[in-house]
Amino acid sequence: MLTIQNDPTGKDYHALLDYAFQTCEEFQLVVRTDILQYQDSFTDLKEWFGESFTEVHEQHEWPSTNLFDDKATVYYFKTTDEAKQVLKEKADSFFHWLHPELPEDLCFFKDGEAWLSSSSELKELYIYPTSVDETHAIKGIEGLEVLEVEF
Repeated sequence: MLTIQNDPTGKDYHALLDYAFQTCEEFQLVVRTDILQYQDSFTDLKEWFGESFTEVHEQHEWPSTNLFDDKATVYYFKTTDEAKQVLKEKADSFFHWLHPELPEDLCFFKDGEAWLSSSSELKELYIYPTSVDETHAIKGIEGLEVLEVEF
């Protein structure tokens, strides 16, 4: 597992997004409908991403969070060029994906498994590379402070 010790911004954010879109098939964004003030937020989220939108679920858990008794609305999208452009236009870093301005906890999936998980509120970003080549590619993104963690 790789822990990103800083918040990738600007060109580093774009480079990591580019690699995630090259590597993964799907990503998600979360709207915290368990918090009353956000219940009606981002009703146009499907429109932002157009045909990249695939499904939406009420969930109590996703890769970076477990709400236990509460639920949030989790939106899933295909990793298309259109979707990548939206992510680049709406935010300039992973941790900008945070309520109230934006949905939160941008996560990517490869072969149905979490490949990148983020918690904007906790300022945590983890990557689960599936090969040595992926690890080298991520470490090669200039500006990322990468810590490799073994378990």
